[in-house]
Amino acid sequence: MMIFWDARLVLLAVPKTGTQALQAALGAEADMIIRNPPLQKHMPLRWYQRSVLPLFSAEEGMQLETVAVIREPLDWLGSWYRYRRRDSLSGHPNSTIGLSFQEFVTAYLQPSRPPCADVGRQSRFVSTPSQAVGVDHLFAYEHFQELVRFLEGRLGHRIRLGRTNVSPHGELDLPENLAQLAARELKDEVSLHGLAVEATLRRRDAQG
Repeated sequence: MMIFWDARLVLLAVPKTGTQALQAALGAEADMIIRNPPLQKHMPLRWYQRSVLPLFSAEEGMQLETVAVIREPLDWLGSWYRYRRRDSLSGHPNSTIGLSFQEFVTAYLQPSRPPCADVGRQSRFVSTPSQAVGVDHLFAYEHFQELVRFLEGRLGHRIRLGRTNVSPHGELDLPENLAQLAARELKDEVSLHGLAVEATLRRRDAQG
């Protein structure tokens, strides 16, 4: 998570959505940044509202706008699957080494997930007890350049991103019946991603 006071922005670090590259590019100019531990770095909106926002006065807090990126659900799971295939996790319960993507997704869809597939849901990062989407600015991962364009406008300078957090290769093919099951089981996540795409394209079209 990063806060840019002059720009009045709070960038939430939804995992596996490119925010590591933004942290590498912008971390030095952030007024507040949480790099570790991972649970705090990737704090959801409601945690931010409960634990960070009270550090500001009520008037200051109202000026801060939250930003988040959402990825297509199966693409997001694919990123987690590849990330957990790295050699440093070999032998760890979280490792996906030796698992196919089909097995990983099947495990993720179980009511009680094994550690390797227990990666949560993107929706919990942007929701509040009263709102399915509580962030002010929602962007779709596949239109990441629109987020960069938005940040450049608010921060007042060009942003150059490098490659960070590169995951090992892994085949991400799924049988049609499993892909359809995932779409049904993750319909709220699919809907959230659709909202992110709509919001991003609407912003792009408005800017010309």
